[in-house]
Amino acid sequence: MTAGQPDKPRDEPAAARSPAPVRVLLVADEQSPTTWGWVDAIRSAGVLVFGADGLPWPSQPDTGVGGEDASRSTRQRLRSLAGATPGGLRVIAKYRRVAGPWLAPIKGRRLRRVVNRVRPDVVHGLRIPYEAMAAVAACPGAVPLAVSIWGNDLTHEALKSGRSSRATRGVLARTDLLFADCRRDIDLARTWGLPPTAATAIVPGGGGIDLARMAEGARTMTPRLGRLLGPECRLIVNPRGARPYVRNDVLLEALSLMAAGLDPRVRVVFVDAAHDATLRHAIQRHRLRNNIVVLGKCAPGEVLSLFGRAEVSVSITDQDGTPNSLLEAMAAGAIPVCSDLPSIREWIEPGRNGFLATFNDPQAVADALRLALGRSDAERCAIRSENARMIAARAERRSSGELAAQMYRELITRRESPAPAVLGQIS
Repeated sequence: MTAGQPDKPRDEPAAARSPAPVRVLLVADEQSPTTWGWVDAIRSAGVLVFGADGLPWPSQPDTGVGGEDASRSTRQRLRSLAGATPGGLRVIAKYRRVAGPWLAPIKGRRLRRVVNRVRPDVVHGLRIPYEAMAAVAACPGAVPLAVSIWGNDLTHEALKSGRSSRATRGVLARTDLLFADCRRDIDLARTWGLPPTAATAIVPGGGGIDLARMAEGARTMTPRLGRLLGPECRLIVNPRGARPYVRNDVLLEALSLMAAGLDPRVRVVFVDAAHDATLRHAIQRHRLRNNIVVLGKCAPGEVLSLFGRAEVSVSITDQDGTPNSLLEAMAAGAIPVCSDLPSIREWIEPGRNGFLATFNDPQAVADALRLALGRSDAERCAIRSENARMIAARAERRSSGELAAQMYRELITRRESPAPAVLGQIS
């Protein structure tokens, strides 16, 4: 051998080489923080992610000077055109329910050309309406289809019209791998036609919690919020905005029942609710109107800072999956008060790490809020420790991404040599 030349490397046995990374074509709302959380999680596990344009998913979302999305989603533009009133939002929702299932196959047939060009290992629709409905039309029979299901896909959206119901059943009948953020939705999906051979995995819909980012965000308070909320305030944060299934009316009635003995330092913050004229009018006449703060759309970092300052996070809904806001509140240390729903009971044991109340019972909600606000420092510390442990064990982003990547790989292997379905869950 000539001096100065390195030894020629030996060929590695095929079995010792690292497997090729999974190539996933993701059909999703590119402006959604939930989408970016999922992309961040699976990319951290080595998955190659492609968008609906056939290009590799960018590293960062496009942002403007103020940190807002430079290009807004169709839903956001329609909200502006509708005057952002509850009536206008209902019109938009009705339009989407009618047009969404009808337009999805058309979009899917166009997307088929991208799938044929990119040749992904898996096509993944990040929720049933209407991304997965398009993904079904785009996905050739030889390519496995993964679908994510969100909390109200089956309990709300699928029931709104016959077309939505049929399209939902069509998606689930074709699904090879279903991701859900709670076991309740996996069981429900089976009743909607998910094949017994389909693999399933329980993974947070937004890819889990980035604990490092959460810790940083929870320690800071933006100047805008700092001006509205003094350091002496005791915060109750309602992060759910104005949605059809969010019972802000019940929460306001519960707050009325609490008015007589409420600590004057308490401030109740409604996030993403400034566009709801009905809610604002109700608050103007409320006994605690001086204790209630209504905010418009908040950047994700602002929500994290609110959770970091809050004693309590409240979410009263008549249906739900596992909200990302619940996981963020638990990670940041706010005591959760939520509706007593099957999906929420998968996370909250009343008295141990939060409190539950019947969603249509204002007195029960008021009692749960009083219990949360009345915890001693030692009790509050114990709840925070328990919730931090749960998030680290079941919803940490890197672990979530690794589980999702593992399920993608097993799906590809099963396609090559069929095997029994696998149920995955971080434990």
